Amino acid sequence: GGSTEEQRYLTTLRKEKEAFEKLIREKASMVIPEEREGRDETNLDLARDSTAATVSIDTRKAGGQHQKVVQHSIVVDMREFRSELPSLIHRRGIDIEPVTLEVGDYILTPDICVERKSTSDLIGSLNSGRLYSQCVSMSR
Repeated sequence: GGSTEEQRYLTTLRKEKEAFEKLIREKASMVIPEEREGRDETNLDLARDSTAATVSIDTRKAGGQHQKVVQHSIVVDMREFRSELPSLIHRRGIDIEPVTLEVGDYILTPDICVERKSTSDLIGSLNSGRLYSQCVSMSR
């Protein structure tokens, strides 16, 4: 039979096969620094600053006491990983939690949500009134 379900299934299989073939072609021509050869465990994109876990603080009472640094974490929308910002945040030693967010691109605290926009998108959002509705959604 040539049912529509079968055609849809075969089309999906073909698209999946084409996607894998494209991925193989892309990886074959990918530029990788010679010293890494793609196998080194030290992925430079994921390398973090080597700041100490404790920071010396100056108090009047005892001088150089140590205060533990709180490990910060930011919730990042999955679509934002197309940009460089999440890896820059990770390199700074901040943990990233990838999630598909309905509203906003980054959640910094339970009270602070960030929507990243290009200049043209910001202008379009201002003109259409979409920015206001996005702000209302983020403030919930």
